[in-house]
Amino acid sequence: MRQTIAKQKQPRSTTAHYRRVIWAVVLCTFAVADLKVRSSGINLNGVDARTAALGGAGVSLDQNALGAMTANPAALGFLDTPEINFGALAGLVQGDFKKVGSGGSLDNTLHGISTAALAFPLGKLPVTLGLSFAPDSASLADWHYNDPLGGLGGATSYGYQENRSQIALLRTAFGAGWKVNHKLAFGASIGLLYNQNELKTPYIFQNLQPGVGGPNNAAYNGAKTLLDLQTSGWGWNVHFGGLYKATTNLTFGLTYKTETRISTTGDAYGDPSTQFGAPLGTLPFHYDAEVRNIFPQEITAGAAWKFQPKWRLALQVDWIDWSHAFRTLPVSLSHGNNGTVNSVLGDDFKDLVPLNWKDSFVYRAGLEYAATERLSLRGGYAYGHNPVPSGTLTPMTAAIFEHTLSAGIGYQWSRYAIDFAYQYALPVTQNIGTSDLQAGEYSNSSIQVSNHLLLLTTGVKF
Repeated sequence: MRQTIAKQKQPRSTTAHYRRVIWAVVLCTFAVADLKVRSSGINLNGVDARTAALGGAGVSLDQNALGAMTANPAALGFLDTPEINFGALAGLVQGDFKKVGSGGSLDNTLHGISTAALAFPLGKLPVTLGLSFAPDSASLADWHYNDPLGGLGGATSYGYQENRSQIALLRTAFGAGWKVNHKLAFGASIGLLYNQNELKTPYIFQNLQPGVGGPNNAAYNGAKTLLDLQTSGWGWNVHFGGLYKATTNLTFGLTYKTETRISTTGDAYGDPSTQFGAPLGTLPFHYDAEVRNIFPQEITAGAAWKFQPKWRLALQVDWIDWSHAFRTLPVSLSHGNNGTVNSVLGDDFKDLVPLNWKDSFVYRAGLEYAATERLSLRGGYAYGHNPVPSGTLTPMTAAIFEHTLSAGIGYQWSRYAIDFAYQYALPVTQNIGTSDLQAGEYSNSSIQVSNHLLLLTTGVKF
């Protein structure tokens, strides 16, 4: 009789288990459904709090669901219990721009991003599936300063302006990890990426290309216009990983992330009146806009060594292919609505904005101390050579951070875990002698930036 009752209850338990997983997926979706991306820096030093506290050195670690999906999908293979993570990142960037007759500072309001991830083992199969919502990269520069003299003739200024530039790349990913044996796992995730771009600034045309049948408008390279451009679009990439536990205390990790190409579309509004000696507001225009972004491929390798019963050291190096991805930024404008502007530039043209970023190696080191069975203390450091050359640097592209310090704490009890991290990108100053950009309005200037980032990750196992 008892055996019969036990058999009858088993399906209910299984059904309840799957209900919890379904609700976890729903909660993940709502956790990031209303994101307002306001983060600084183009690449993050870790998305989950544990990895971030270790300076971003997470490729060779056993991970939670969020860490596996963002650092190394092979770590999914060693997760044998369903779990869900929710997290948040909040950043505050500080900066100063200095130039004779101009200069200003960054809006240092605290802004944030939500994250979520789910891992679900497939019963007796050595496979664990993963689902995550997290930023792949994000950058926001919101400056306020007097527009430097520039444009055709070098004497045009639009006065005190907000100079805002934003690139957001959010990744919704599905992944799987395969545990080959107790030492080796492989994994991969495919991500659907949403890219949003915003540029609000006095803009100088750099390398104008005529559209089909349009005029040769190269003579207007260097012309300045107020511009408010917003575009968005979708793309995809793939993240591959391997994790090898050579011994009980020594683990190696390796990942490769493919390049991402995204064509975004939207609107461009502007007014070049001041450039052409007319009262501001007399030559407003609207164009359909297209911006084509390339986000770089990356290779990451690392090792984690538990050199004492309570101490673990994680080392990692990343190679980022900026030189191919951020060589130029093509901006295409079409279907202009202002006849006067169209007669000069055409109603269909392209501008190629030079970037000329350099490839970068990022070196990471993290130290973790198990103070008790439940409490862990962490610290880390990351160094990546600044990829932005002075010749194309402006306050809107000042992703020039190099040295980042980090610290954090983690606590686990029963089925629950909570991790906290703090990162500080040390102040860095870059001087611009002679700018390679048209009109040279950023020549003889300097930019200083620093960044504070807080990360919180929570988790529960089913």
